[in-house]
Amino acid sequence: MSSESPVKTEPVPHVATRVRWRMLILMLLVSMVTYLDRVNISIAAKQIMTAYQLSNAEMGRIFSAFILAYALFQVPGGWLADRFGPRIVLTVAVVWWSAFTALTAVAAHRFPLSLFPVAWSLVIVRFCLGMGEAAAWPNFNRTIANWMAPKDRAFSISVPLAGGGLGATLTPPLIAWLMVKYGWKQSFYVSAVIGLVVAAIWLWYARDRAEEHPHVNREELLVIHEAEGQSAADSPPSPPREARTPWRTILTEPNVWLLAAINLTCGYVIYIYLTWFYTYLLEARGLSLMRGSLYTTGPFLAITTLTPIGGILCDRAARRFGKNLGRRLVGMGGMLVAGMALYLGARIANINLAIVGLSLGAGAIYFSLSSQWAVTIDISKEHAGTVSGIMNWAGNTGGIISPLLLPVLARAWGWTPALESAAGVILLGSLLWLFLEPQRPLRAC
Repeated sequence: MSSESPVKTEPVPHVATRVRWRMLILMLLVSMVTYLDRVNISIAAKQIMTAYQLSNAEMGRIFSAFILAYALFQVPGGWLADRFGPRIVLTVAVVWWSAFTALTAVAAHRFPLSLFPVAWSLVIVRFCLGMGEAAAWPNFNRTIANWMAPKDRAFSISVPLAGGGLGATLTPPLIAWLMVKYGWKQSFYVSAVIGLVVAAIWLWYARDRAEEHPHVNREELLVIHEAEGQSAADSPPSPPREARTPWRTILTEPNVWLLAAINLTCGYVIYIYLTWFYTYLLEARGLSLMRGSLYTTGPFLAITTLTPIGGILCDRAARRFGKNLGRRLVGMGGMLVAGMALYLGARIANINLAIVGLSLGAGAIYFSLSSQWAVTIDISKEHAGTVSGIMNWAGNTGGIISPLLLPVLARAWGWTPALESAAGVILLGSLLWLFLEPQRPLRAC
């Protein structure tokens, strides 16, 4: 009688789940909605100005009302993300700004004209919309700090950044088609409904931390918490999110204010594309309504394409050369290219070549932005919402200035010198990367 020894089987290794990448896709969708709801008014601006007999200066104030609130509420939005978590905070924010997107269509009829002229009614509504959207990017950054491994930070933030470009790419033809087919007011109702649907999806699937998600396995947690220079198993657990915010340390840190100044120059230029670029194509380049809307997609297609490339290269450069040099190479290089491309695009007479240059200018700024957002997590992971809120506050302060200043410069000098001056702003901002030290964390973190 023969006996057979039992066959020894090796344990099957578990494969890490991929919930973190689904979270990234959700942030992509939310970011597309943010740009849909901020770009739609620039496409409808001509119709709104005609309907209510508004001047360019009044429309500039309406544009800037959104950006003013968006800038002012960046830090509160980031602090709320750090304190209460991005799942609830971002859901409430999307519902809030979707409601005020719809109200944009009826703002002129909701306030007594004797108290609030049409222009000021629209200023109030767009200010409230900006309050809600201010929470979006600090909450994205807080989510990425919680969900993504250090080696993937720049690429991860580049995905919602690219989503903004994709949303802005789709917005001009969508809004123009809705305006032609149904009227400009209906385009805002459609935008609001899209936002509410995305908010419901985020609330249903998202969680503040990977540990809280029912579909994340142990292997994915090890990947997420893997730190530079450590094995995944030895990396420390994340601190509780109720940790006190070290305001004194944050507000006295040179890196924070350098990031803010760099982002201010980027915001100055980006908001030209988000507000006056369509009008520039109609007035300075003589394009028709539909052709102008199609050409307006050029910068945002460039943003969609170049943003993830910047994120990937930034992560690779940081791994190869260290964070200080790696982040600088991508961040500074992108801004230098942006300034030169904007300058040349403004001067080229041929509209097709001009759009290539102007589009590259926008795309190169977003190529650089992933480096800036990654640095906010590098220097302060557990307070990334607050730090990124300060940075984005400065960026949108630049965005407040350009919609007001650009039409003044265009009227005084012409559109080409006005855009050339913007190129100078971004070139000066690029030099500040020489003084930034991404490898130096906040002292209290």
